[in-house]
Amino acid sequence: YNTQGGNASARGKAPTAYLPKDGASEAALKIAIWEETLRRFNIAEARYRGAQTQSQTSVANEDKAGCFSPAPVEHYYEQPLPLAASRIDLAIWTRKLNEASAVFRSFPDLTQGMARMSFGVERVYVVNTDGTEVAQNRVYARILLEAKLKAADGMDLPLTKSYFAYDLSQLPSAETMKADAADIIVRLKALRNAPVANPYAGPAILSGEASGVFFHEIFGHRLEGHRLKQGGETFKNMVGKDVLPKEFQVYCDPTLKHYGGTDLNGYYLYDSEGVKARRVDNVRNGVLQEFLMSRVPLDGFPQSNGHGRATSPNDAVSRQSNLIIETTKGYTDAQLRAMLVAEAKKQGKPYGYYFKTVTSGFTYTGEGGSLNSFNVTPLEVLRVYVDGRPDELVRGVDLIGTPLSMFSHIKAGGNRAEVFTGSCGAESGWVPVTCASPAIFVGQIETQRRHQNKDL
Repeated sequence: YNTQGGNASARGKAPTAYLPKDGASEAALKIAIWEETLRRFNIAEARYRGAQTQSQTSVANEDKAGCFSPAPVEHYYEQPLPLAASRIDLAIWTRKLNEASAVFRSFPDLTQGMARMSFGVERVYVVNTDGTEVAQNRVYARILLEAKLKAADGMDLPLTKSYFAYDLSQLPSAETMKADAADIIVRLKALRNAPVANPYAGPAILSGEASGVFFHEIFGHRLEGHRLKQGGETFKNMVGKDVLPKEFQVYCDPTLKHYGGTDLNGYYLYDSEGVKARRVDNVRNGVLQEFLMSRVPLDGFPQSNGHGRATSPNDAVSRQSNLIIETTKGYTDAQLRAMLVAEAKKQGKPYGYYFKTVTSGFTYTGEGGSLNSFNVTPLEVLRVYVDGRPDELVRGVDLIGTPLSMFSHIKAGGNRAEVFTGSCGAESGWVPVTCASPAIFVGQIETQRRHQNKDL
């Protein structure tokens, strides 16, 4: 059974174990380790007792897999990074970020405008009683341009632009960031003047970026094996069945460092449990094949496939890494648009929707009795009129629905992928992820009007 006992802060305990270091006696070190081991043993025992009680009242179809699975012993060691790898020229990057943020400062109507940079140098050790010993490094940099405007009716209108790279030399120049900041302002001005959309049901196209967020939130989380053990069972009984059109392939591959010339944030060689990372083919030719697994097994999937992930002090659970969506029959943007117009005419709709950019989303996987649903927040949405009128920008749209219904209406995918980079927050903490996806054409979506902010 998993006895790590992480995420201890939720139990009112100290989330981190502190060990005496400099000048400490061996006895003091042993006592500290013993106390922390005892604390985590008590947590594990309480969980075990709870599992015993639950097993006596479980329904017949509840997952009967064990609580923890064996894994191969791994030995992997990367040399500590040289000091130069952890250094960044603060003067140069401060100047570049100030130049970008100065563009936002030139437009005083903004309620927020910033350029910020994260530069991380991490060295992670994984040691367990199986004998696994892993030491690996991670160096990364990310820049985020973010601006926000408030419409006359009080609605907040945010737009962002991000850049990610493992090598500082691959980040954009100051000129590129300034141009992107200016573009954000132009788009925010257009959004401020756009009408608020009413609820809508009909056909739509999701851009590659928008479909990336969509697949991460609505599909990827339902591939995480631990969710299928208690309530989040959208796909539990659909292995070997069609879940997407036969042209679609979906896989998670943490060993991919680049895709289409873009660095992928979900790259790693060993997961947080010391299991070697590997590609997992979740969907082949539209048919569901496999889930993402940590060392918590699932009926039919007894072993980890290298997707147990966490940030300290949390226990690892199955999480996404680099989620890749591909299609063997990709359509051009013009072809997808023609499909959208034709379907809108067929349904008697004056227009279809084109979701250009999104900011975030959340999903309920049905755990703990919650509704199995999702909500994705688009930023820029266009009405594509069937009578040939110019596209119309609208605001205040939320994309909502239930997963199986939404997936059943996916008709086609585009011929080029876009990469969405971010961090995903769930019960094991915030972990770096990436999703690469083409645009998708959906025959039926549902939207609602976004909750209005009355703070004028």
